[in-house]
Amino acid sequence: MFRRHQQCLFRVQFVSVSYHKSMNEIDWNEKVKEALERTEFMAISTIDAGGSWTCPVQFGHSEKLDLYFRSMSHSKHMRHLLTDNRISVAIFKTERFPGSREVMGLQLKGKAARLTDRVNVEEAARHMYGRDPRKIDYRMKIDEHLGPGAVWNFVKISPEEAWCFDSRVFGEERREIDLKNLNLKLGY
Repeated sequence: MFRRHQQCLFRVQFVSVSYHKSMNEIDWNEKVKEALERTEFMAISTIDAGGSWTCPVQFGHSEKLDLYFRSMSHSKHMRHLLTDNRISVAIFKTERFPGSREVMGLQLKGKAARLTDRVNVEEAARHMYGRDPRKIDYRMKIDEHLGPGAVWNFVKISPEEAWCFDSRVFGEERREIDLKNLNLKLGY
């Protein structure tokens, strides 16, 4: 009994020491990039006078964690964003890490803006199509997202606050991401 208690105590102390050591050595660029690369989808939540609405969308991102998605102008979340540009986002892979019960992801809140000018649409297209495994030339897609007849519009989310959950490192806690110093290296 004493030996078993001693083993449990050792495990708790070991986990506690490694947990605190890991917390002080977090590379947010690496951690955020890992979470983003695990999935190509995010859940967005918008709001209007009738309440909130959540929808999954495919996304792209910039070096500073600006997020981009495409949507039809008549969709419920696009109508919401026209009246209230506040948005919340969850990015996570629905599968746990192999061989464990561990999970990771990001939670953000910020402001969303529908993009209508060429410069911003080009930037959004670069980030959306740049991470597409089909290697689509984003420059060939810009015009279809411009003008009043565009079926699909780009939206840019500028995060005001971002949090990471990674049960491998933080347990059940979330940790706030330092957005000012974030600089994700993009592979495209």
